[in-house]
Amino acid sequence: MRTAKHYRLVVTDPDQELVLTATGAMGSQGTQVYVDESGAVRAEIDGDGEVRTITSALPLGRPVRADPLD
Repeated sequence: MRTAKHYRLVVTDPDQELVLTATGAMGSQGTQVYVDESGAVRAEIDGDGEVRTITSALPLGRPVRADPLD
């Protein structure tokens, strides 16, 4: 599966969407590392678009889905 350069991360509590951009770094277990433009949200997303880990300085709920934008 082709890896997207950008994902829209949809989270709960509060309901919001963030655009994440690939950093080019590899995460654990074959994931790619993505960050939002402020650098406050870091996520590792696998080749199937599943969020494996998320680290945030913002109050976020759990990720609902990550939709590829490109």
